[in-house]
Amino acid sequence: MDGVTSAPLPNVPSAVQRGPERRSTDPLAVLSRRLNRDCQQALQPQELAAILEAEGYTDALILERYGDPSVFACAERLFQLVPYRPPDVARSVSPAVLPGHLGRDLLRGVIYLLPAVWSPAVLALGWNGAAPPPLAPNTGLSGLQGAGLGLLISSFFGWGWMQSVAYLGYLGLATSPAEASRMLRWAGAGAVALTGALASVAALLLGQGAVQVGVVALSIAGYLAAATTLLVLSSEVLLVISLLPALTWMGLQAVFSRGVVPDNAPQQAAVVLALAVGLPVAAALYSSRPALIQAAQAAAARARGVVLAAPSARRLGRAAFRRALPHAGYGWLCAGFLSLPLLHPFAPSPSADPAGLLGLSWSLAPLVLSMGVLELSVRRIHAALKQQARTTAPVGRIVRSSAWQVLKVCVQYAGLLFLAYLLARTLAPEFGFQRPSWLLVAGHVQVAAALLLSGLLVNFGALYRVLAAWAVALAGQLGLLVGHFDVVNSYALSAGGVLALVLGLMWLALMDIRNLG
Repeated sequence: MDGVTSAPLPNVPSAVQRGPERRSTDPLAVLSRRLNRDCQQALQPQELAAILEAEGYTDALILERYGDPSVFACAERLFQLVPYRPPDVARSVSPAVLPGHLGRDLLRGVIYLLPAVWSPAVLALGWNGAAPPPLAPNTGLSGLQGAGLGLLISSFFGWGWMQSVAYLGYLGLATSPAEASRMLRWAGAGAVALTGALASVAALLLGQGAVQVGVVALSIAGYLAAATTLLVLSSEVLLVISLLPALTWMGLQAVFSRGVVPDNAPQQAAVVLALAVGLPVAAALYSSRPALIQAAQAAAARARGVVLAAPSARRLGRAAFRRALPHAGYGWLCAGFLSLPLLHPFAPSPSADPAGLLGLSWSLAPLVLSMGVLELSVRRIHAALKQQARTTAPVGRIVRSSAWQVLKVCVQYAGLLFLAYLLARTLAPEFGFQRPSWLLVAGHVQVAAALLLSGLLVNFGALYRVLAAWAVALAGQLGLLVGHFDVVNSYALSAGGVLALVLGLMWLALMDIRNLG
């Protein structure tokens, strides 16, 4: 600490003398002021390392900005730089549970479900294919032609690609506004183009119209890219506003035409699709301008009372894209796991199987709607773990208490989702839907709990372990289906398997004290 408090030699240029109010402009000093409360109350350097990693700092970024070889080395210097001060009993609520975050998290669940409201307009375009696909004509995939095939491919593969786009966007935000803008725009555009190309190739292989399927896939992927951009930039409200014209148009159609989109009016369906895709894309392009990103970051820093770190001139290269690919794999594995029991490609068509795509696909709605509560639950767990890390109890007791906090929040989330399914089963006949079996409901609840724990593990840096767990579960589900096991039973069993796997991984992660913070 002597080197920090002593006066510099007269003949050595000092960063302390250059800054306003004689405050050091050294990058590490600026970082210590931005994380002042965390640095003051940290009991060990690992807490600060976890905070840095949660904010998107990588070893490469730390090396460029602060000259340390790793995140942990930088955390060690911060720990030595800022003296410890006991937390104030009357301190403000943890940022993990602030009302602003609560509203945004709950709104995200609604946002994730909104495409299910307007996406049926795609199926009303009249692009349903001229002939059934030659692949498995008597299975659950037999009805997926034309626009339906484009919708499936863009939703399935787009989910994975947008996981990568979000990762690159957050990495860009930790670098500079210009880099965040570049990542969100170019990575999003690349994901859209790749999805459209993949859909066109699939259409050609199945003997369908490549142009029609490709246009639908490009449209849906464009919406996903725009929504991802706005969510990364915390512009959830703007995304909802951009969707209001399409939803209003559909409401008017429902009032005056006795249907959301009449089957005999593909022009009206095209209007819905154009509004639902075009306006969010325009909003994303507007919000992703570097000047607006910088202004938003400055406003957030002022609200938190911290100093905004100076932007880096570094550009993210190929290594960042390679690190983003596993996140896409995670999205694909989850999408495939949820899709198999509804598509049921190894059994008779959906009309003969109540668990098919046309029968019970709506049963995913409560699960999707709960995604906002899931993100809120993740924040609650992080806040609880951070509080546990500040205690002076033995490490073993801290680990057990942390595991109890994780389990408690997970059970609360699963219980709330189960109540939502109770309500959904009760109201399903009123809306003309089939009631899902209790076994299917149990599978959905188990998958939701596994997604919650998987999100925590990804934050802990255990992405590859999470990928392995979901890959094993998906392989198990496929094996059961190939063996002509009942589709719902196979889904419920494999859901229980992946939940057990991630529970074991979570226990291992909590035993590493670096994850508590």
